[in-house]
Amino acid sequence: MASRIEPFRHHARGAAWLLVLGLLLVFSCGRENSDPTGGETHFLKLCDPSADSCGDQLSCLCGVCTLPCNERGACSAFPAAACVSADSAPACSDSMAPGRCDVQCVVDRDCAVLSASHRCEGGACRVGAAPNGPAAGGASGSAGASGGEAGAGGMSACPHGEVPANQVLLIGDSFFASSHQIAAYLEELARTAGAISAGERYRDNSRLTVNALALAGNGIKDQYDQAVSEAEAKVVIMNGGGADVLVGSCQSVNAECPLFVNAATAATSLLGKMAEDGVQHVVYAFYPDPVDEDVRAKMDALRPLIQSACASSPVPCEWLDLRGTFAGQYGDYVQPDGLNPTDAGSRASAGAIWATMRGACIAQ
Repeated sequence: MASRIEPFRHHARGAAWLLVLGLLLVFSCGRENSDPTGGETHFLKLCDPSADSCGDQLSCLCGVCTLPCNERGACSAFPAAACVSADSAPACSDSMAPGRCDVQCVVDRDCAVLSASHRCEGGACRVGAAPNGPAAGGASGSAGASGGEAGAGGMSACPHGEVPANQVLLIGDSFFASSHQIAAYLEELARTAGAISAGERYRDNSRLTVNALALAGNGIKDQYDQAVSEAEAKVVIMNGGGADVLVGSCQSVNAECPLFVNAATAATSLLGKMAEDGVQHVVYAFYPDPVDEDVRAKMDALRPLIQSACASSPVPCEWLDLRGTFAGQYGDYVQPDGLNPTDAGSRASAGAIWATMRGACIAQ
């Protein structure tokens, strides 16, 4: 009897190994032939638009392998990716896409979610060398979410050193002021890019209280007035409207609510004063979605009014909607209050602001 069982065992073990080997071959072939993102070695890889180097699923946009997008959900296939606006840098001059998927960063470890090969270059995750060497690499660096290093195409294409660090002013409410880490991370990105030196600082006048656009004494305007009474401001990075939404109320939550109209009017007036004072650029960073549904509905009603004020501003105003930056990351990016950013959220917000500044050649 033993002589019959033993061969059976050998036969079973051999069949099992053949089955495992077959499954491994099937799965490995499936991964090779069906890759929905173009592969980690393609996404955000430096590329040349004239060369086919991005695989079947991705395109070479602004010098990197990515996808065009016009809304935050379009980049959900990529870890930590957001839809960022197309830059004004030369590498993006021929791009018809309103935006592209990109991943912002401060240090290399922020890019580990993509692969071990991705590195943080001037605020954006990148991998590989450009197909045509340093020149192509420089151009792609300029076009990333926040550009490349000081010698990259974006920096050389922008005026450099024209705005001292103390002429860059942050004003706003608790989204900026809860930890002031957004300003700190923004300074770190600027130093990495060579826009400011190690000892230079931006001025952060944002505060936790008296920080509305229109309610309780126009606190954001007071922040600005105090700052320009001390020193000239050429660039203003601001938010505003969140405190109005939280403190004020509306009978009907819509664009006609006096709470929202007054906030937008105050924003318009402040932007006009900045133009009179010689401010050269404004970056208006508007909030990610609040977690609370009622607060989110009010923010949705206010957002287009503030965006319109920015669009019609007499001083160039770059609109930054942080919803795309925070999409899919609320557990890591938002504090338990459902409103203000964690350290990771502050880092991501700074990356998005720096991307906007790089794209518009602001304070480089």
